[in-house]
Amino acid sequence: MDNKARQMIAARTGIGATGHVTQATRLGFTSITTALPMIVVVHRGRKVIQCPGHRFVVDPGEAIAIAQGHIFDFENAPSEDGDYEARWLTVDSKLIATFGVVKGSDPVAPARLLGRMSKGLSDAFEAAITALGNEDELPDAIVEHRVTELLAWMRSSGLCFPLAQAQSYAARIRTLVAERPDHGWSGAEICSLLGLSEATLRRRLHDESIKLRELVTDVRMIHAMSLLQSSRLPISSIAASSGFASQSKFAIRFRTRFGFPPTAIRGHNRGPAASGSHHARLSPAEKERVGQSPAHSEQETRNVNRCTFPSTRYEHEDHYPRHKAGRHFLP
Repeated sequence: MDNKARQMIAARTGIGATGHVTQATRLGFTSITTALPMIVVVHRGRKVIQCPGHRFVVDPGEAIAIAQGHIFDFENAPSEDGDYEARWLTVDSKLIATFGVVKGSDPVAPARLLGRMSKGLSDAFEAAITALGNEDELPDAIVEHRVTELLAWMRSSGLCFPLAQAQSYAARIRTLVAERPDHGWSGAEICSLLGLSEATLRRRLHDESIKLRELVTDVRMIHAMSLLQSSRLPISSIAASSGFASQSKFAIRFRTRFGFPPTAIRGHNRGPAASGSHHARLSPAEKERVGQSPAHSEQETRNVNRCTFPSTRYEHEDHYPRHKAGRHFLP
């Protein structure tokens, strides 16, 4: 896979998607909802994922399977001599439902460290990524076969992704907006697609402790984060594809959501915050732990104090340009 291809996100509707993440500085991301089940393989640096009751540490050469519909805090830390790098693959929920869940398999929930994958599982992962990346060369049936083979290798290891549960209204809206993050979504249009009145949708979202505007904006910010990590698009293009006509307003929203500017992901931030904990390289203690055996990493998965997942409140609405956007996914 050449360097240009590794910077792209490739997707097949109804099958899955894949991407290559690079991150130049150590950054933490809070309250990230996983829209689809996925596998992430870390190549350089370290990934730490945390949710209520669980903490997972993924070292170079190791993998983690993550179920959909969970909220995580995570941190990507570069290696001492280079960027953080990882590859991810998501599997469409419909494909998992078609593949089925065999009695006796252990469902991945909320996540499961895979350590260093077996040769069979690793080869299946690589084959699925290659198939998804050949967007114009392989028919959907072949790509689906390769991704299904990955699920079969998981099953042979006694693991499976659980079937998708009934979605909340917030999750359904996330799915809608993620398909077209640059679209000028209105409450009336979303209600029409969901078959609800605006008053009913407000009540449903109130019950789920979230507002429509912040929900739409959050999906757009996560979409933008994914593009910043997995593409070389200029920030102006990423802002537009995330529904912002103004790059400055986009930057403000991004910083409000994540606590750092969009440029920080690519290592362009050189302000005072760059010396803070979010932007530090691996500490000596962390360096010593890089290269741990899978068994040691399993011990890192342990109960911790309940994480707090702060909700973000936005006070202003931007003008969102109406133009076509591709589908993008976040690991």
